[in-house]
Amino acid sequence: MSETPETDGRAADGMSVARIPRDAIVGAAILAFCLAVWLVTLGFKEAPAAIAQNVQPATFPRMVLLVMAVLTATIMALSFRRQDKPKKTLKPMLWPSAAIMPGFVLAFEFLGILPAMILLCVFLPLLWGERRLLLIVPYSIVFPAAIYLLFAVVLKVHFEPSPLVFW
Repeated sequence: MSETPETDGRAADGMSVARIPRDAIVGAAILAFCLAVWLVTLGFKEAPAAIAQNVQPATFPRMVLLVMAVLTATIMALSFRRQDKPKKTLKPMLWPSAAIMPGFVLAFEFLGILPAMILLCVFLPLLWGERRLLLIVPYSIVFPAAIYLLFAVVLKVHFEPSPLVFW
């Protein structure tokens, strides 16, 4: 079976055909999504300073969108530096990992933010096969603490106290 121009990356005249990497195509769709959602945030009304907790309603979604856009643009730029390889099939660990997320939401509701994040940071790596407790334990303490400090201290977002705290 001989290679056709479509399969070997060459045009009929023997010249190389530039191919847009898959990551760049998906990245363009993500950037379009970010732009569309950013435009939606332009319609958010400002909250009075007394209830805004130093963060206006549009601030947090815009920050998330900005991070998404920067990471997407980085992936897009890097995608032009490498060759696309055949995709591997999804690992079976995808479905149990996805199933943990509703459990995290329930734990967040019943235990509070920090205990729920700590549990997630302990059990998810264990589910993925990580057995080095000397890595899991510091990770499950430092990461939730950093996230909590970012939101509670820096952004001054109020979290309801954990029901586990009795004082």
